[in-house]
Amino acid sequence: MANTALSAQLHLVTANDYPIDLQERLAPLRLTRRGKFVLIGVPIFIISTAVLMLLGLFLSPAKASDSVPLGVEAVTVTVIEGDTLWGIAREFAPELEPREAIRQIGDLNNLNSSVLQAGTELFVPTGS
Repeated sequence: MANTALSAQLHLVTANDYPIDLQERLAPLRLTRRGKFVLIGVPIFIISTAVLMLLGLFLSPAKASDSVPLGVEAVTVTVIEGDTLWGIAREFAPELEPREAIRQIGDLNNLNSSVLQAGTELFVPTGS
């Protein structure tokens, strides 16, 4: 049978197996407070953080809903030459204050400026 690491006889080395001059130089392992913290505290912190993250993942309430979200009643308006946001807001959302209607038009259509291009289709809240 082949001689492997698992089949070889085990030989334990003790401090007495070293020569006396080497024994005097060898000191037992001593950990400082910082060393104990690093050796024990950091792994415990990492493991507890991972456990808390997993618990949060599996125990958090679902964010999805099966109900239909309530939206804003809106109509689609095609911009023609000379139209302004103020004019569109007053014409198609008379129930809303014009500044609020303009803000909602900007939010619904992701507008970055008040300049309108002819032919652009806008969603305009009706205010009801």
